[in-house]
Amino acid sequence: MTTRREFIQTLGATGAALAGLSACSGGGHGGGGTATQPPLPVPAAPILVVVNIDGGYDWLNVMPPNAGANLPVYQAKRATLGIDQSTLIDLGSGMGLNPDLTGMDVLHTAGRVAWIPGIGMPNPNLSHFTAQDLWGQGAATPAGTGWLGRFAEAVPSWGALQGLTVTPDLIMMLRGLSRSFVSITGPGGYVFPAYLFSGNTMPDAALIETGWGNSLSAASSNLGYQAAAAAGKLFYDAQNNPAFGTGGSLLARTPSVPYPGDAAYPIKRADNGGNLTSSLSNQFKLIAQMIAAGLPTQVFFSRLGGWDTHSNQAVDHPNLQRALGGSIKAFWDDLASITTPSGNAQDRVMIITYSEFGRRVQENNGGTDHGTAGLSFCVAKSVKGGLYGGYPDLTNLDANGNMKFTTDFRSLYATVLERWLGQATATTNTLLGATYPRLTFL
Repeated sequence: MTTRREFIQTLGATGAALAGLSACSGGGHGGGGTATQPPLPVPAAPILVVVNIDGGYDWLNVMPPNAGANLPVYQAKRATLGIDQSTLIDLGSGMGLNPDLTGMDVLHTAGRVAWIPGIGMPNPNLSHFTAQDLWGQGAATPAGTGWLGRFAEAVPSWGALQGLTVTPDLIMMLRGLSRSFVSITGPGGYVFPAYLFSGNTMPDAALIETGWGNSLSAASSNLGYQAAAAAGKLFYDAQNNPAFGTGGSLLARTPSVPYPGDAAYPIKRADNGGNLTSSLSNQFKLIAQMIAAGLPTQVFFSRLGGWDTHSNQAVDHPNLQRALGGSIKAFWDDLASITTPSGNAQDRVMIITYSEFGRRVQENNGGTDHGTAGLSFCVAKSVKGGLYGGYPDLTNLDANGNMKFTTDFRSLYATVLERWLGQATATTNTLLGATYPRLTFL
């Protein structure tokens, strides 16, 4: 694990190395091509870990312009909050990487990160709730289900353990008509999810926990009941699964590396008491524990909140970045220590991130307001590292001073569904309701 002092000491050499990377072919641009580790084939048993950067990610201060026509616009509109250009790691093509996104420089240099700046949608909505639902539905014509929920329904053999969220809620992205993800938020396993019921009548707990098959078919039109019944199946399976200890608890596991929030984690921050939030770290530790325990989960959902930085951004944003990047890097390193029947866990996992929107280019009093085009990135041994799509033109903002999106978010979904999760081209298009260009990082 690189300390901040070591990171800064190697900044010059790393930046020079990254600046020399050539453009990716077929849709990548800048920062790709000469990776120190070539991509591996997509694994036979892939695992997808989704990270929701919740609140509206000000990625413009994560991957700021460092040259070209965008730079003076950025400097003028971010006179107070703009990132010092001398600290940036050069990604080429007029872009830099903020070193506060801890550990991502190492993964980038290894060719393990596909960056998608400017990702967004036509006619964006800047309400957190509506935008989160639009990202969740991921469809040409929204119909009240999520793209991952529909994916679960498209897999005939999909079981209750195959789609899990380690958050305490069930957002739109994870809901289907007949199948939905279920929640496990701690090593104790399943907790009866009363909050998932959409009606006023509380079904009998014993029926759901032991007779989940009957309960599932008894109220097939009720999404809340469906989710609770699926959770009941998970509870029942957990009690009879050797991956769980007595009482349905996951077998204990000690992470192989320190995570942000751990006492041994080297990168601290003096102005927030010396510690970084362990929220995402704890979720990743649980996911690693589940993978190590042999659960057949194919898709995990996680979240790091706090990104609605209308004020105090100069302090909050660096801390959030260190927690995000540091957690991803620690999780990535931890996965390398896990052997599964289908191979090393690090070979099998792809991490993808998204946020419901970006932030406005013009800073306000100590922060930034809701904006449009955002940033997603993917980490895996199988990705062709580099920059995909186009960096928004800061000299050509919309009437509200927002960036115009350059990559439709459903292109990311289509790429993941088809090239990582193995869905046929026609099935992928059906799940998304239209055909979207595939990105070439896979």
